[in-house]
Amino acid sequence: MLLKDQKFVSKKIRNFAKGQSCSIRIPGVCSGNPEQTVWCHASGGGMGAKQSDECGAFGCYPCHSVIDGHTKSDFSPMEVELFFWHGHAESLKTLRQNKLITLGA
Repeated sequence: MLLKDQKFVSKKIRNFAKGQSCSIRIPGVCSGNPEQTVWCHASGGGMGAKQSDECGAFGCYPCHSVIDGHTKSDFSPMEVELFFWHGHAESLKTLRQNKLITLGA
């Protein structure tokens, strides 16, 4: 986990997320509406705190609400985490393809 002073924040990533397809796609929850998509952060930031933007994924409002624990789903917390981290990997690939992030050698 990153220390508070090492938190990575990217307005470019957060703005790019708007209009993207949800990559979390929780079955029976996901709206599939890109107009509702934002950059969702992994759980674990604590009450009122967000994780670094490195720990994010494209998520529609309903999926984001489940990830944040505001809405219940039929899935266990571990299954919800797996949906998030799968979406995270897919989102990073999209960010790299669109040159918002790079991988150094």
